[in-house]
Amino acid sequence: MADRKLSQPALFKSLLRGQRKHRALLGKVEKAAARLARRKARFQALEARIADLERRLSEPRMGHLGEQASSDGALRPARLIFNPSSGRDDEDNAARLAHVVSSLRAHGIEAHVGLKTSGHAARDLARRAVRSGHRLLVVAAGDGTIGDVASELIGSSAVLGIVPIGTMNNLARSLGVPLGIDDACALIGMGTTRHIDIGRVISNGSAQAEHFMECAGIGLSAIAAMAGQQFEKRHWRLLPRVLRKFFEAKLGTILVEMDGTVVEASTRIVTVSNAPLMGNNMLAAPEAKMDDGMLDVHIYDGMGDAALVKHFMAASSGSPDTLKTYRARRVRITAEEQVATNSDMNIARERHVIEIEIVPRALSMIVGNGIGLSVPVESAPDAPTFAVRPPPTNGAVTKQANEPTPSGA
Repeated sequence: MADRKLSQPALFKSLLRGQRKHRALLGKVEKAAARLARRKARFQALEARIADLERRLSEPRMGHLGEQASSDGALRPARLIFNPSSGRDDEDNAARLAHVVSSLRAHGIEAHVGLKTSGHAARDLARRAVRSGHRLLVVAAGDGTIGDVASELIGSSAVLGIVPIGTMNNLARSLGVPLGIDDACALIGMGTTRHIDIGRVISNGSAQAEHFMECAGIGLSAIAAMAGQQFEKRHWRLLPRVLRKFFEAKLGTILVEMDGTVVEASTRIVTVSNAPLMGNNMLAAPEAKMDDGMLDVHIYDGMGDAALVKHFMAASSGSPDTLKTYRARRVRITAEEQVATNSDMNIARERHVIEIEIVPRALSMIVGNGIGLSVPVESAPDAPTFAVRPPPTNGAVTKQANEPTPSGA
């Protein structure tokens, strides 16, 4: 550097100039931070007023849900994509759909219903809704269907609201969306939005990209996603085969490149997270935010079976061990041998290389007071992040309190 050739007096003058510039820039940063704090306070006060107005409008109507709730004002049209396979096997889907439609109407929204029969059908419904000019899409389903619909809204002006009736409901828990139908519809009625990021996995040189909202990864990450998939679909007979893959997986050398930072590790798992939760409400990336334009990367270098089991058991209880977190906009993972890969619960073919990037501010979503937001909606209805897991008594396994009954996506 040129500074190394300067004399001591010249270095001293250069230091003074640097310190003066630092003081001036610090003053500007502090003023900008103060302005941001004032604007954030006004923004939160406005959201609180919106919440109060929405409550006062909807309360008189809520008593008539069973009578096709009416509205005192103009109704906003919305495309409702409903998954009839979500919920318990004995669930009365007709009654539940009627509840969602009536509750949305009580909160000023006229739902035009489309039924999800497959992932392709959900994506097609979303595409057609955007083309026909729908400004609001509501998905009453689980994380898988929400992800299918969200992938079709990237870059559009449509707003996505969710009524979480799935198995894990990780997205709702991360974004602060209540798990009850009426409270979720109340949040949609408020219309408090944030611009949410989406992850994108680029297959080996292929133009076809896979999108994810929660997490992508390699190795045991894909195996864990596979196990969750079989659990969700109640394919119990396939679980032993998936678990056997867990114990057969070998440590290998993995090269992880992240915005110019390169890490070589001996590992069987790398997770790249957009959201804090994955799997069965597992807190895999505690600091991940879905609106910050960054991915949180964990490499699990050198961790064997016992250490991995201990870590993910702790993550499942909401208190994972601290791991080094890398943050990047683009990640390239190269493995010596082909490894399984996943984007959310979609399992891809084994490959040597996987490239992942963030698509910042990809879609507008109606959200609440969630841990996955940089600026949560503090005035939103309460929404649980984790199920309450009481300790077993007398050696018996107790049901998780406040945990939704397992259902499909």
